[in-house]
Amino acid sequence: MSLQLTNQTLSISGHEFSIEFPSSQDQLLEHALRGEDAVNWHADPYWGLLWDAAPKTAAMILSQEWPTSLKVLDLGCGVGLTGLAALQAGHQVTFADHATMAVEMAISNAALNGFPETPGLVFDWQSPPSATFEFIIASDILYDVASHASLLFTLQSMLSDQGTVWIGDIGRPNALRFAKLAIACGWDLQSLDEVAKPRPEPGHMQFRLLVLHRRSD
Repeated sequence: MSLQLTNQTLSISGHEFSIEFPSSQDQLLEHALRGEDAVNWHADPYWGLLWDAAPKTAAMILSQEWPTSLKVLDLGCGVGLTGLAALQAGHQVTFADHATMAVEMAISNAALNGFPETPGLVFDWQSPPSATFEFIIASDILYDVASHASLLFTLQSMLSDQGTVWIGDIGRPNALRFAKLAIACGWDLQSLDEVAKPRPEPGHMQFRLLVLHRRSD
């Protein structure tokens, strides 16, 4: 099934990104019902949306001064906006999703914005590959409580020992549940607003960035 695409230009922190994504949610729902585009039975009909937290997470990536290029995984990449911001910031990015078409579209969007041949990975969070990364970024991936344990398993498996995880969320209640689970599972966690100030208890639909590190003994 080929998707009909639309194009949108986004201006984020002084940079313009041209993003292609599916023009109709109905296309994604039909594709998910066929179950042809995921590494397990749970096909995701939402990967092709431009979720609200992605531009804010991208802006925070671009607002930082990075002393060196990091090996970055854009986890649950969708159409790839946060990964594009990391590429623009000078990092070495790999796009990852359980939907093959998401990874293909993120790679295509990277090429569209001047970053050809960006690598990608397709995998289930319950069976992550052996690769490790210094910086794992994601946005809008905490809406499904059932995925939280497998997400933490992937982070535990794929984050380097001194690495950092950034997860942008628009302020859904399930993000708070994930934060509590992560702390219980041995992660150090900070909650920041979009200008990097502490926001431990955001209001409903208020953006926050979860920053995770392995807990030091």
